[in-house]
Amino acid sequence: MNRKKQLGVGLALMIAIIAGIYLYSRYNPEEYPFFPKCPVYLFTGYKCPGCGSQRAFYHLFHGNIATAFMYNPLMLLLAPYILTGLYLEYIPKKTNLRMIRLHNLLFGKWALLVVAVIFVLFTLLRNILPIFNL
Repeated sequence: MNRKKQLGVGLALMIAIIAGIYLYSRYNPEEYPFFPKCPVYLFTGYKCPGCGSQRAFYHLFHGNIATAFMYNPLMLLLAPYILTGLYLEYIPKKTNLRMIRLHNLLFGKWALLVVAVIFVLFTLLRNILPIFNL
């Protein structure tokens, strides 16, 4: 991806993040019907790794960290990882060797395999154990 396109994608992501923060800090997903429902949960009755994320973001932006954690602990724990990935992917620092190594360490094929295993285990636990059935 060339630098101009990379900056455009980065800018679009920043706008989307700011719009999302505004939307989820103003409107409670439990009260407004325009928020999308999880298709996995609607069709299967099982909660996916993302279920509860919208409510978690709403409570996180209002300073209710414990409530946000109860709705989706995985989202809360992985948010810094995802934001770091977006930063490393779309902020042009491809010439910095340290950033390249960090990107390869955190988002190489082994790291993504670990994340995939975490997603699967979290999904199984939240659908099997009552303590995780949030």
